[in-house]
Amino acid sequence: MRSYAVVTPAYRPTEQFPGYIRQLIDAGVAEVIVVNDGSGPEFDSVFKALSHLDRCTLLRHERNSGKGVALKTAFRYFMKQDAGWKGLVTADADGQHAVEDVLRTGDKLVENEADFVLGMRTFEPREVPLRSMIGNTLTTNVFKWLFGYYIRDTQTGLRGIASDQVDWILRLRGERYEYEINMLINIAKRRKRLLGVDIQTIYHDRHISYYNTYKDSFKIIWQLMRGYVLPPHRTEV
Repeated sequence: MRSYAVVTPAYRPTEQFPGYIRQLIDAGVAEVIVVNDGSGPEFDSVFKALSHLDRCTLLRHERNSGKGVALKTAFRYFMKQDAGWKGLVTADADGQHAVEDVLRTGDKLVENEADFVLGMRTFEPREVPLRSMIGNTLTTNVFKWLFGYYIRDTQTGLRGIASDQVDWILRLRGERYEYEINMLINIAKRRKRLLGVDIQTIYHDRHISYYNTYKDSFKIIWQLMRGYVLPPHRTEV
């Protein structure tokens, strides 16, 4: 049995989602914590399939509250457990994080006793849309310039987090994308031990990217600039 849990916020997942969670459980993760972030009654059958799985906990928001809020809901549940887990791994529910990459991220977290591990795409030109590569390059360079940490994939949702880091992460501001950005800012400001692991770049036919290279990159860069100026406690709730 692996000594970490997997956290998965889910908003309107596909019918393949329960099979993905089953693979994680079969691979030996301690527990999978799924948050139904207000997906609506038309997705009840997908989540009902999860209720029959051992070592799978299903939490629910009545309305869609954003990924940051969903992560915090799962983190609070994690903190209440007294299971001796070494940490957790956050993974997206859209199938872009391969099971083997989730496991590699969690295993590296535990084996190296790191504070954080980021699963980072390699951004090969043939693997990602040009707009995504340009946007991530912009934010990566700004992050390194401001905080001195080189993070190749600033938008990755695949993150390993040690158990003793979850408490302060829960106090960070943010309800949606900005929560994950604030997490990276505080990792850098607090000089936490951060490791990376290369992961596959996966896009599915159903996946449609609404990423606007300049508009969304500006939002992220603005968040980084704001985080640089504010003292650490101002990024907390």
